[in-house]
Amino acid sequence: MAYKQLPIVNVAVDRLRLDLANYRIPIAPDDEDAALNYLFASEDVLDQIKLFLRDGYFDNEVPIAVEEDGDYVILEGNRRVSALKAIARPSIAPSHQAQVEELRTRYATEVPNMPKAIRVIVVPSRGAARKHIARLHTGLSKRRWSRDQQANYYFSFLGPGVTVKDLKAMYPDVEIVRFLRMVAVRRFLSGVKFCDRALRDYVISADLTMSSFEYAYRNAAIAAAIGIKFDADGRIEPGRKKPENIGADLASEVRDGLEYLMKGFQSGTLNTRSAEFKAGSQEQTELIAHLIGSSTVGAGETGDTSSSGERGEAGGGVAGASGHTSAEGGAGTGGGRNEPGSTGRGPNDPDTRQGLDVSGLPFDHIPSNLKKRVLELRAINLNKTPAAGAMLLRSVLEATIKWHFDGNSPAVSGMLSEVFPSVAGKYGSQKALRDSINAITSGSATTSGSIKWFNAAAHNPNLQVKAEAVRSAYALAQPVLIRLMKPA
Repeated sequence: MAYKQLPIVNVAVDRLRLDLANYRIPIAPDDEDAALNYLFASEDVLDQIKLFLRDGYFDNEVPIAVEEDGDYVILEGNRRVSALKAIARPSIAPSHQAQVEELRTRYATEVPNMPKAIRVIVVPSRGAARKHIARLHTGLSKRRWSRDQQANYYFSFLGPGVTVKDLKAMYPDVEIVRFLRMVAVRRFLSGVKFCDRALRDYVISADLTMSSFEYAYRNAAIAAAIGIKFDADGRIEPGRKKPENIGADLASEVRDGLEYLMKGFQSGTLNTRSAEFKAGSQEQTELIAHLIGSSTVGAGETGDTSSSGERGEAGGGVAGASGHTSAEGGAGTGGGRNEPGSTGRGPNDPDTRQGLDVSGLPFDHIPSNLKKRVLELRAINLNKTPAAGAMLLRSVLEATIKWHFDGNSPAVSGMLSEVFPSVAGKYGSQKALRDSINAITSGSATTSGSIKWFNAAAHNPNLQVKAEAVRSAYALAQPVLIRLMKPA
C-alpha cells in the first residue's frame, strides 16, 4: 500500500475520550468512568502515572484517535491517556484517588510539567487503524534489550558530573549497582590471560550472559576465589584500577580457578539451575573449596561434559537473577526487586538478605555450638543490629581459629589479634588466601573485616557500624573461614 501521511494534531487531554470498545476490556463498559476503573484495576495505570511523573511525558509513541461526535476517541493509547487524566484530576478514579494523590505528592515538582494537551495521530475511521493497532499489540514492535545491553546503557551515563548516586536518583526503581557489576565483571573477564584461548572469545561474546554468570559472582566466597571483590558502587576493588587490568594481573592459581569455572559455563555443566549455586548445597561448598585449591586440579576435571538439562531452581535465583525462567530476559531486578517490565522472581542477592549468606561455609567438622553461632550470622538482621552482627562475626572468626589450631603447642588462645598470627603463619603464603589474610592483619580501622576494624566496632563509641560494612567484612573473612572450618 502506498504511504499516506496522517495528520497529527494537538488536542487538550480533557477533550480526549477513552474507547469503550477498547480491546483491553473484555466486556464493553457502559461509560468512560467504567472504562477508566477497569484500566486502573487491570492494566496498572498507576505504574504509568509513576513513570510519567518520574521520567516525564515523552510522545515517541503518539496515541491514535478517531474524531467522533466532536471529540477525539483514543483507539491506541488509552492507558497513557487515562494516566494523564488522573494526574490532572485524581477524583476521576475514586477507587485509586488516594494512590494517585500520594504519587502527586511524591513527585510534586513534576506535576506542573505534565502536558495539558498532547499530539495524537488522527485516522479517518476505526477500520483504518485496525491493522496498525494489531501489529503493535500482537507482534513485537521493539526487541527488548538483554541484561548486558541494559547494563551497558546505565554504565554509559557515568562520567564527569554523573556519579553512581546520581544514577540511582535518576532510576530509583532500577538496581543500578547490580547492572554496574555486570559491566565491571565483563571487563574484568576480558583482561584475564586464559590459558585456553577459546575462553577469551567466549567471555567477551554474547554466549556468556552476565545474568547467568552472576549466579556465581554474587556469592562473595566464589567471587573472592576468582579475584573479585566489589565496593558499594559495583566497582571491582581496587577501584583505582581498570577491571580489565585487575583481571590481567590475577595470580596463576586464581586464574586457574576462574578458568575452571568458566569452562563449566562454556560447556553447560554449570548454569542458572546448577546445585553449585544453590544456597546451602554440598555442591556449592565443594565448588568453593575446588576454586580455592584449583591449582591441584587436573585438566581432565574441568567438567567439559555437556549437559543440556537443567536441575532444580538455583537458590532464589535469577530465574533466577534476571527474574525470568531463562538465562536472559527483559528488564528486572528481582526478589521483590524487579525492574519495570519484568516477571517472576528476582535474585536472592546476598546483599539484600537481612543476615549473611553462610551457605558456602563447610559445617561438616566444626563443633555444634560453633555451628549455631554461624547460623546466627544468617538469622541476624544487619539492617537493625549491624554492630551486633560485627561482633558476632568476630566471635565466629576467633572461635574458628581456636578450634582449627586446637592441640597446637603452645596453645592458640587470646583475642583476635593474638590468635590471627597463627593463621597468617600457616596460610599467609597461599596466594588464594594471601590478600584476605594481609588485609585482615594489617588493614586500617576503616578496612571492613580487619582486626583494627573489629576492635573499633566493639570498642570505639564514635564508629558507626553499617550493614554494608559487616557484609564487606564477611566477604573478606569468608575464604579464610572456609579453610579454617576444615581440619588443619
